[in-house]
Amino acid sequence: MKITALYERLSLGDDGREGESNSIKNQKLQLEEYAKSQGFANIRHYTDDDESGRFFDRSGYAQMMEDVENGLIAVCIMKDLTRWGRDHVQVGIAMEVFRKNNVRFIAINHGIDSIYPESLEMAPFINIMSEWYSKDCSKKVKSAYKTKGMSGKPLSLPPYGYKKSPDNKDFWIIDEPAAAIVRRIFNLTLEGKGLYQIACTLSEEKVLVPSHYHKITGNSKWQKNVAQDPYAWSIHTTERIIQRREYCGDIVNFKTSKHIKDKRATFNDESEWVIFENVHEPIIDRTVFENAQRIYKSMKKKKVDKSGKHHPLAGLVYCSHCGGKMYIFKSEKNSKKPYAQCGSYRGARDRVIRPHVADCTISRRILADNLLELVHHTIKTVAEYSKTDKAAFEKSIRDMLATQQTTEIKEQQKRLAVCKSRHSELDQLLNKIYEDNALGKLSEKRYESLHLTYGNEQSLLEDEIMEIQAKVGKHDDEAGRAARFIELVERYSGLEEITQPMILEFIEKIVVHERDEKMVHTSPQKVEIHLNFIGELLLDGIEHKPSPEELAVEERKAKERERNRLRYIKRKESGYYDKYKKAIA
Repeated sequence: MKITALYERLSLGDDGREGESNSIKNQKLQLEEYAKSQGFANIRHYTDDDESGRFFDRSGYAQMMEDVENGLIAVCIMKDLTRWGRDHVQVGIAMEVFRKNNVRFIAINHGIDSIYPESLEMAPFINIMSEWYSKDCSKKVKSAYKTKGMSGKPLSLPPYGYKKSPDNKDFWIIDEPAAAIVRRIFNLTLEGKGLYQIACTLSEEKVLVPSHYHKITGNSKWQKNVAQDPYAWSIHTTERIIQRREYCGDIVNFKTSKHIKDKRATFNDESEWVIFENVHEPIIDRTVFENAQRIYKSMKKKKVDKSGKHHPLAGLVYCSHCGGKMYIFKSEKNSKKPYAQCGSYRGARDRVIRPHVADCTISRRILADNLLELVHHTIKTVAEYSKTDKAAFEKSIRDMLATQQTTEIKEQQKRLAVCKSRHSELDQLLNKIYEDNALGKLSEKRYESLHLTYGNEQSLLEDEIMEIQAKVGKHDDEAGRAARFIELVERYSGLEEITQPMILEFIEKIVVHERDEKMVHTSPQKVEIHLNFIGELLLDGIEHKPSPEELAVEERKAKERERNRLRYIKRKESGYYDKYKKAIA
């Protein structure tokens, strides 16, 4: 005997229930009484409790449809047509599946029975109104959601490190045990630790991952899909914690959005976020947070040497030619001295075999310890100069930033005005061709061609405008950048030893140029030290005056460079290098 299917569904189940919701129990009772009164036998329930009708991947519904297609069901009875779903297209498709498999469908409250064709005439309208009701509810929920979000109240649950206040559910307070771990993660980042290193450190120390911690503390959001290993920290977990500006005391709303027919939310562009600063007590100081963001981005892909350690300057050294990062390694011949070399350089052999790989024809190799010594000297010099004459130091910084409005920036500003003007013209042109096409003055083929041309040009202009605005905006806040750099110098003015966090906070990047004389390792090599907030520091007041001993050393090095240059010329004239190139080719 085939099955009489009784289908029950409830969108929102009862909170704190044990077993089924009351509405599901009532639906079951109603359907059973109807089935018995009509003489239907072999009853089987298909139930979806706490499942929205907007989606059709419900477990009970999916099992019922599988049994229908396998020919196991003869009759399907529901309370009303809305229990089936609130998408008229999907419901229409399912009704067609029922018809092809000779399954009788009954919706009690709507008076629909598929063996009576006249009762099905209103079914499409009921389905459309059911979907309209769902969309109307969605609009109301979104409106309330937007009103709450624009008022500065958080739209999400508290992140790891916070919890809801017992007096006000819309206000977060610090959860100290978790907040201590958040501070630890930021401190490790400031020390130059990468995401993988941080995750390994926390796992080794048996620190509970956020999902397990929330499960223990009773946060309902984390009751499902908890990781198997409670101490298995991943780089994605640590990355999300480092990126969240809520730890500065801010509320960030509208980071995600959801369509009525999608279960999963999608991330919005940052331009759509609404941020309210200093709403709750911060776990992380804002300056520490900003430094951590910069360090995290620069250290994201840094490499380790053979000993498994990172050099203090890893991720900060860049090539002057291609702008790519220079990786720091220890050569096989001399494993004690680390070198920095452009990552796009592959050597003469690889340039012949894979010419598309090599962006740089010169390695720009330089001893990493020499760079580290130069960085220490720069930081110490800046600190000493600020102590000697603080007023002159501050004035020099501000004057230097003012002079950074170079010709290039002025040209960029002119180009920005041109781009914005052309973008406005294209808007008018697109509106014009649309009107001409609507009035029949412009053929469809011509309209599509012009629309594509103008649209592509406008898209390219938008990208260029954003890029120029980012470049120009970097030089606009001169006073703010100067104040932040001076504050940084004052914070470390009392420290005599240069530490790793100090290097990462002071140095934005190090740019290495090509040697003055190729193939001569003692040849002078230009290096640019770019400091955070102010860029490359070029002040007359902190120029280093060499001592007589340093001048003697430099003179001796110059003589050695000259001898090496003559040797190089002699080898080149002998044809040695031509034979070498033919051999590797």
